[in-house]
Amino acid sequence: MNSSLPMRYTIILIPLLAAQSQAGLLPLGEHVDIRFEWKNGTWSCKAATPNTEHNPQSVSLSLGDKPYVSGNPSNSGARHTQPASAAFAFTGVPAGNPLWIAVQGTPGAGEAWPGFDNNQSGIFGSYIPNDTRVSQTTARPWIKVSLVEHVAPHNSNAHFSMWTSGSPPKVWMSTFSNSSTNDYHYAEGTHNHINWGFNTTGIHRVRLRASAFAGPGSSNPTGFSEVHTFTFAIGPFAQWQAQYFDGNELENTSISGASADPDQDGMNNLIEFGFGLNPRSGGSTPTATGLGLPKMSLQSENGTSYEILTYPRRRANSQIKPLLYQPLFASDLAGPWVSENTITTTSNFPIELNHLNSIWELVIVTRPVGTTKPVRGFSRVMLQN
Repeated sequence: MNSSLPMRYTIILIPLLAAQSQAGLLPLGEHVDIRFEWKNGTWSCKAATPNTEHNPQSVSLSLGDKPYVSGNPSNSGARHTQPASAAFAFTGVPAGNPLWIAVQGTPGAGEAWPGFDNNQSGIFGSYIPNDTRVSQTTARPWIKVSLVEHVAPHNSNAHFSMWTSGSPPKVWMSTFSNSSTNDYHYAEGTHNHINWGFNTTGIHRVRLRASAFAGPGSSNPTGFSEVHTFTFAIGPFAQWQAQYFDGNELENTSISGASADPDQDGMNNLIEFGFGLNPRSGGSTPTATGLGLPKMSLQSENGTSYEILTYPRRRANSQIKPLLYQPLFASDLAGPWVSENTITTTSNFPIELNHLNSIWELVIVTRPVGTTKPVRGFSRVMLQN
């Protein structure tokens, strides 16, 4: 196995090692209410879906890499385009570049739609915050959510922002702009959605804590809640990482990074992702029938011999940067490795494997090698993320 280019890997050997347990996060691609509550002098926090309350540390909020299509949520993803207006400079994204948003309004199908929710009444003191972004002139029982940290372990140039739609937008949090006080206010007993913006795909970990006043007014502060981490998995590879690695592991690139090999089976995470393997299992057994490592065969037709390379490939599905597969052939392991004079065809999986077809396609690469059957031949597939 070699890595001649960054994030590019070659499959040659497949050793088997002992299996490891899987430890991942539960993906939530639906309406999620972040529910901070104050009871008996103690803060609690849940990530609540319509049917279940979850520990925030046990779930990931999934956002896709398809373009956002206004008015067509059934065919919409989370990828937007940064507006030209200088009012959106707080995102850290140049005008016209992609910006991934968990939207305040209607999300795409299967996209996380996080907001803040509080079902309490008569718990907090009412006051008017000393924050010009809070426009109400009547005292209300406010809960303040503060950004403690934003961590994007696989991209050091990543940024997070939170804002309310408007002209101009009302910025609540921004890791790019120093002019923003990174607090968000919402009132006791209310349900609120805002925009959560990210300038890159990948894993983003947003750490928040809540505070309020027990009253009367702005007296008797509750103190801060514990810090709660909300994991956003943006794009297919990040969603796959969150499926197999827990929160601490997601922040450790030596475990969850593309080039890491946590089960020590000789295949890094990008290879496991690219061919439908389990990065915790210590072997080449696929996660579903029809997936797995490339297979090579030799066939003859009308006196000509052909090398046939077959493998599953993740569909691009409108991603801005899909996983790239490059099939190569050689008559010797030392090379040269070539891709010329090949014919590539793709197809859906057969009807009994139809459940794979929304994400995967079957690739067949054919290479004629002459009228004389070769003594040996080699093939490999290089992956680039």
